[in-house]
Amino acid sequence: MSVGAMTTDRLRVYFARVKGVYRELFNMAHAICGNYELAEYAVQRALLTCFLRSGRLKSRVGFRENLRAAVRREAVEQVLLLGDAELNWDGFREDAIDGAQGDLVLSMASGESSDARRLIMLRYGCGLRAGRIARVLKVPPKQIKSALDRFERRVRRRIPAKERGRVDARIALSARAWLSQHAASVPDTGTVYRSFEAEVMETGGGGTHFSRIFAAVLTGILAVFCAGVFWLTMVLLQPPEMEVPNEPAAQVSVQPEEGGAN
Repeated sequence: MSVGAMTTDRLRVYFARVKGVYRELFNMAHAICGNYELAEYAVQRALLTCFLRSGRLKSRVGFRENLRAAVRREAVEQVLLLGDAELNWDGFREDAIDGAQGDLVLSMASGESSDARRLIMLRYGCGLRAGRIARVLKVPPKQIKSALDRFERRVRRRIPAKERGRVDARIALSARAWLSQHAASVPDTGTVYRSFEAEVMETGGGGTHFSRIFAAVLTGILAVFCAGVFWLTMVLLQPPEMEVPNEPAAQVSVQPEEGGAN
């Protein structure tokens, strides 16, 4: 089987696993970036990164969490690099037709502004800490914490008493459910796969390409190491040069001239 065919098979197996969580991954990236196109790019970068090391991701839980972490990193990086991208995210609110479908937290979030809903989603859905959210939204950390505390207090007053000790978990459950279910603006996965396949092929076959790079780097390091050992060995084995003591200077005696004065 050719390298290209092997890579295509790997791609199909990998993307078959990605397909089930792509909706959640894109919605995460869209919430973090705030921009649709930037979110598409961030997810594509994250998928490529995980594909290149997919051989080490065996369990289903580990695979999904690694994808989420990669999307989170890429999305944050992109929004910090291109902070002036047009904001077009307006999620975590009731559907115009179906409403909140019995989700109290979603219903309460729907009454907040778009900025407040995005803040709530970044914390409870995407799992970003307050400091990172402050950098993404360009808002002071104290303001972030204040807004989150205020929303938690509102939710705590509305949920059953037995759930009030873990109100943050209750909000996170609602936010994660929205990420995995919302499909109104998620790109077509068939188009995503074709674009992803083309990008992988441009890298030279994914893992094979990176294996060659790693082997070349390792070979260079070993060559430098061997050269250093050889030089040190030669220095240690070289016999020391014996210094020849300087001969004492010849003493010149001055004889008195004959016939000199008495």
